[in-house]
Amino acid sequence: MTLWADFEAPQGLVIPDVGSVTYSLFDGTGAPLLVAQELTPEAEATGVSIPIHAIHQIIDPERSFERRQVVVSWLAAGRSYQKRLAYRVVELPIHTVTPADVRTYLGINEDELRDDEVDLFAATLMLQGALGRERFEAALTSGTLLEIRATRAIVLSAAQLLFPSLRFRIAQAKSDGTLKFERLKDTTAFEGLVAATMDELVRITGELGYVAPDVGPPPLILLGTITTDPITGNAPADRVGG
Repeated sequence: MTLWADFEAPQGLVIPDVGSVTYSLFDGTGAPLLVAQELTPEAEATGVSIPIHAIHQIIDPERSFERRQVVVSWLAAGRSYQKRLAYRVVELPIHTVTPADVRTYLGINEDELRDDEVDLFAATLMLQGALGRERFEAALTSGTLLEIRATRAIVLSAAQLLFPSLRFRIAQAKSDGTLKFERLKDTTAFEGLVAATMDELVRITGELGYVAPDVGPPPLILLGTITTDPITGNAPADRVGG
């Protein structure tokens, strides 16, 4: 596995001084796994590829994921800069859902919603929390209608995580000079999508065996409609690396 880091500075991308680029790798507790490892970017490059070795991708079998942080340091014209990258180490998923499936459901394009902005892992984890890991994984590997429903639930859950910011992030109108495309111009259209997603997700989790302890939707519905933007972390208006 490799990560890419751009040499970003307040004035834009810079070319680092020769021999000045290093990186350190930390686990989820902040403990160092590697310290000040030298990197040699290509000549005149404004970014560098960082190797992450398999030995540092091993996680505790009791955990669903572990966090890693990479800190890249360099000098440019004698000035010091630093960039921090974060990612999750997760098990290889047992489902076949892709970010493209979520975009298809939402009716938006890749330039409006990148793959790395669709958190399929968080969506899956929320469903496991509501249904129980064993029950949900059994459904995902059943080879029956339950597998199709469980797969659909991941798409819906991932879409729901995006709703707090999606209304303000996607284009309401596009034009290429001759054709004009508009969507979500009417607020009720977006509200209808949110409601339809919640209704279907509640129905599917019921089919998969969720029993509410009290009147109300499953916990994943409540978590999916919080007021914190899941992409930016701000309040709105992988075993592979994940």
